[in-house]
Amino acid sequence: MTKGSFIPMSPEELPQQRVYEDVDLPPTPAGLETKLDWVEPFQENRPRTTPRKVQFLCAVEWAWSPMHNRIDNYYLHQRGKRWLLWNNWLDDNDVPWRWHWDVLAYADKIDADLEAISIHMLRQTWEQEAKHASIDHYHWINDTGLLSVDQVQAIARTVWG
Repeated sequence: MTKGSFIPMSPEELPQQRVYEDVDLPPTPAGLETKLDWVEPFQENRPRTTPRKVQFLCAVEWAWSPMHNRIDNYYLHQRGKRWLLWNNWLDDNDVPWRWHWDVLAYADKIDADLEAISIHMLRQTWEQEAKHASIDHYHWINDTGLLSVDQVQAIARTVWG
């Protein structure tokens, strides 16, 4: 298991999700311009290895069928003058199973609240995936870190209604 990436194996290991506070998202921090790596690849000083000193944000899971699922573990990482949003995901299609790190999005480093930066980088990433990859609302939240269940649910409401 990668530090921070957690796959719950029973419902008792999931964070409580049925009753949560309905919170509003903070405003987008001034100057935060998120770029998606699959649209505008991050090239300047691109990481070649697993990132260090990452901040775990949250993990969500889509479970369309027993053989078709997606588990994303989101992390924020400061690299030089940029913020990077990473996904740490388990490739269970090959043996042995392996954890992969992918840069999803990046933005110029700004002086703002880390939660607000994380919220809006994740929101913008999900909005583009919903629009261009037809990704639907996740099925549950696997784990929380910097972002709480309330905040992850608020991001999802803005993306999927």
